[in-house]
Amino acid sequence: MPASGEATLLSRVFDWVKARVSPDSELSALSYQDLQFLASDIGVSVADLRAIGPMITDHDELLTQMIVARGLEPDAVRRAFGGVMRDMEVTCARCRHVGVCQRELKHNTAAAHCHEFCGNAGVMDELLELKPPSTH
Repeated sequence: MPASGEATLLSRVFDWVKARVSPDSELSALSYQDLQFLASDIGVSVADLRAIGPMITDHDELLTQMIVARGLEPDAVRRAFGGVMRDMEVTCARCRHVGVCQRELKHNTAAAHCHEFCGNAGVMDELLELKPPSTH
């Protein structure tokens, strides 16, 4: 499956989990085999799935906005570094600084302050180092 399809699949899986799992059940309705299958399909461990399941919000949009704020193109990152993008999505989904992230993005200060709250800041720094200089 192409990398851009992976993003759509991951979003759909998170939507499915949000629709079917109440925050207090923590995926307890699924069998361990189903958890393994779901986790494998989206490229995370069962432990990560259990950890992020109850906390799923609109992290995908926040991550996309943060990537753009840092000067990267989300689709290009997804195409070139699909595995890195999945890791960043898991890190973002587990983040407890959503309010800070939303506020910084809203005030256009996220790029300047991301190292204070964003677990993906270092990864984005590395991606920026790999980004070819603009020819404009």
